[in-house]
Amino acid sequence: MKNKLKIIFLSGLILSLGACTNIQDTFTGVTTYTDAQKTNFNVQEESQLFSMGSYKINESGPAVAKMKAEEQAKTNLKKQIFNETTNVLTSFFNEINTKNILISNNIIKDLSNLVSSELIKDAKITNSWNNEGKEFIVLAIDKNKISDKVKGKFITHLQTIIDDLDSTIYKISNEYTIIDDPSISVIKKTPQVIESQIKTITPENLNPQNSLNSLNLEKNSEPEVFLEDF
Repeated sequence: MKNKLKIIFLSGLILSLGACTNIQDTFTGVTTYTDAQKTNFNVQEESQLFSMGSYKINESGPAVAKMKAEEQAKTNLKKQIFNETTNVLTSFFNEINTKNILISNNIIKDLSNLVSSELIKDAKITNSWNNEGKEFIVLAIDKNKISDKVKGKFITHLQTIIDDLDSTIYKISNEYTIIDDPSISVIKKTPQVIESQIKTITPENLNPQNSLNSLNLEKNSEPEVFLEDF
């Protein structure tokens, strides 16, 4: 039953996120380029995030300049991925916050860093050229990859929280017992009977004739006299 509730919860959450959030509309580029520059980019602005890097060719040669240009393009593109990931995650976590479950902003930042660090490895070079003593490189990544990765990390994060809660519930259920109020035991004191007061009742004691005879014997009996008394 518990697993069914989890599946329903996660499925409903994913559907609600897909219904209320248009992921494609959240992607906005940070760096702007002129139309003349874009002609060399070989990218699709509607479906890709992209960034250009450049580096001056010096005595180290074009190979080093191309490597530096690629590093610059990666840095700029990673910033864009981070910003877009943050936007999407914020909209996702807003779905939780409306249910009075607060999420720290640090979590969004950490997840955005994680996603952008992983996705920058999937960036592809769409074009490279040299002009006026500089090397130019353009990197791009599909927006769909970003949305898929963000959804995956978000669901994994929620599942981790659910697993932790399950573990806590199991531990409390099995390791902690409910302590009832101790029952008050009432000790009844029985009167002590002095041994000398206990008289054994025998059939002879119950016979009234025997009782009379014993009284007569006591009356008729004379005290014994011993010579030593004189």
